[in-house]
Amino acid sequence: MEFKTVFVVYDPTRPDQPALERAGNIARETGGEVHVFVAIHTEMGKSADKAAEIKRLLASQRERLSCAVLPLRGRGIPVTTEVEWDKDWYSAVVKAVKRNKADLVLKSSYPHSARERQLNRTSDWTLIRQCQCPVLLVKDGPMRESRRVLAAVDIRAANEAYRKLNQHIIDFSQRVVDSHLAEVHFINAFGDLNAFPDRNALVKSCGVSSDRVHIELGDPEDVIVRGARDLDASLVVVGNSARTGLAAVFKGNTVEKVLDKLDCDVLSMP
Repeated sequence: MEFKTVFVVYDPTRPDQPALERAGNIARETGGEVHVFVAIHTEMGKSADKAAEIKRLLASQRERLSCAVLPLRGRGIPVTTEVEWDKDWYSAVVKAVKRNKADLVLKSSYPHSARERQLNRTSDWTLIRQCQCPVLLVKDGPMRESRRVLAAVDIRAANEAYRKLNQHIIDFSQRVVDSHLAEVHFINAFGDLNAFPDRNALVKSCGVSSDRVHIELGDPEDVIVRGARDLDASLVVVGNSARTGLAAVFKGNTVEKVLDKLDCDVLSMP
């Protein structure tokens, strides 16, 4: 696995930082370095010395961030930190990811209702739609003892963009297999009995034994969630179709649809 720069979105509003801990584990196993980023902003009164207050708040956040990364540095993991003042922190994160040439972005993810996701621009969805590298959304709670990855693919994808996305997922998953970091399973949903995927072709493409390839009838999001629960997966890998505008509002991405239905980490592949 080659993740030279593991980028962590730090949430200054929460005491717990699941993504930071997970980033440390990934960097230790892959030999990468961790870059921790936080953007802060607050409204200030007209009488305030804004420049001085911003300077003070940034310094205070830098100090808190330095304390937060001490456990990682104590484990010998290279860590850098970055603090910005920006009201539009979603966009600030996306720009920082590109600026730092991140190979993987990690962000702690907390439950939202479907209505909250649909009506409000959430940071999870912003990262999924705008980041050009994989985004790992980390759920709160201890890591599972069993390391089992479920990768969602569609062997019958006709669109060239979807075929490339499938290949990205397969390539990543095969690297996991080769590194012996986890047990990898693949799942392929289909919605029509007349369009049953070719199991032999799927097994050959995925490079795993037949018992680790699962073909299920149903909507992709339902099949993925059910499969993850049946396997007790610790990670689900889902492709991001990068829908924006009205297509994103009305159709959404599969990764967005399964995010709040899963209690394991979710990796969005661009």
